[in-house]
Amino acid sequence: MAKIIMLGDSTVSSFNDVSYYYPRYGYGVLLKEYVKGIDVINLALSGRSSKSFIVEKEYNEYLNILSKGDFVIIGFGHNDEKGDDIARFTSAKLDINIDGSFKKSLYDNYIKIALEKGATPIICTPIPRLDFSFKYEGNEVHINEHGDYKKAILDLAKELDITGIDLTTTIVKLSKELGDKQLLLHAISKGIKKNGVITYDERSVDKTHLNYLGAKWVAYTLALELKKINHPISKYFVELKKPEFSDLIVNPLFQYKEYKTPDFDSYIPNDNFKCDYPFYGTAFGVLDKLDSQFLAKSIDNAFIVGTKEERGKFNASSDGFAYAFTKIDKTLNFKITAHAKILYFGNIKQSGFGLMLRGDTYFNQDKPNENYSTNYIAGGLLTTDQVTYVNFSRSNPTELNKELNVINEFYKTNDELDISIERLGQVVFVNTIYRGKKYSTKYIDFDYLSLDEKYVYLGMFSTKCTLVRFENVEVTLNGKAKEA
Repeated sequence: MAKIIMLGDSTVSSFNDVSYYYPRYGYGVLLKEYVKGIDVINLALSGRSSKSFIVEKEYNEYLNILSKGDFVIIGFGHNDEKGDDIARFTSAKLDINIDGSFKKSLYDNYIKIALEKGATPIICTPIPRLDFSFKYEGNEVHINEHGDYKKAILDLAKELDITGIDLTTTIVKLSKELGDKQLLLHAISKGIKKNGVITYDERSVDKTHLNYLGAKWVAYTLALELKKINHPISKYFVELKKPEFSDLIVNPLFQYKEYKTPDFDSYIPNDNFKCDYPFYGTAFGVLDKLDSQFLAKSIDNAFIVGTKEERGKFNASSDGFAYAFTKIDKTLNFKITAHAKILYFGNIKQSGFGLMLRGDTYFNQDKPNENYSTNYIAGGLLTTDQVTYVNFSRSNPTELNKELNVINEFYKTNDELDISIERLGQVVFVNTIYRGKKYSTKYIDFDYLSLDEKYVYLGMFSTKCTLVRFENVEVTLNGKAKEA
């Protein structure tokens, strides 16, 4: 039986945004609402380009499940245009016969394979990024120094005599028609209280990613354009009803928490939190008591972070730890490196230490057990029941994501390790070297940017019967980060 296979980037893929006010959706998720009698298999992945997708297990699944009679809908472009990322970049200026070209990548990796199997490829131009000025030029419509990515796709469709759908132009037209309401096609991460009522915070709108309504509009547009040309796939379409704003529903799991960027100018730390500028010391979360038992301070060109007490923790639903950190403009690329030595460990679970990247931080916590289980990426060590995990993260309030790097014992006093966290555009690379082995983790389109309006926070953490000395700490800034 024929099926529809969706391939592409985050604008096509699924998400699991527990904390968003209006969560992210890809149009590949919503296409199923417009078809009947055929399965839609969405293999798209956030942050991938036509080049980088081929190393993923989902690409192998595409090769394995592709059959005669299938329809393959392909939606790349957003990440192919990132000229500073060799793993993802392809050029829209080059023709189909030249290595490194966008056209060649689409043809060799997807279209040719579909045609050889007797399947029908459909290539779609990338949806535009939100433009509050309504000009929709340049990067908003995927035209830059590396070429015109919409034109490359449509030209390729003509060259190969296959179907190319111009989603870029159609969604630009829709956005202009909607006026100021165009932002309601997009994901919005935060809420705000206005006159006592919680509503969306337009300052946290995601210019690239769609919400449910936006994804439904793009899926509707795709189906409508295919129906107009009487494409063979259109026999599976149900009645195509225009999306309405009534389709836009607030995430039922959204929990409003008022957050403001800390007032760094007025912060007067206690002795246990005194750090050399540009670092700040603090402790927050589930701490059991508010006292001086946590350290996050500078001593002799190094940082001492953590506690010898059984205070704080990391578990599925709550965190509490000491944090010596610096703030970084959220638009920048950066890298932090450090050497860590464990001064004391109490041989206990739910402890951990290392480097952390997060989108929020707190001073002067009012209560001893406030729960700030918001998103972060951590390079370092985490203890659970008699094992240690290397590198971990949090992407929702009720679950820690422990990477598949397991050591079947706890770390020990005097253990040493080297850690780095690097941001390059929408990708974060974490490397931890421990006991002679390097553990590398890559996070693509990980949401750590949505909470604070100005900054991300980068630094050293430790908790629960773990005291660590961090030295050779270096932070470098590496220019503007490319948007998604």
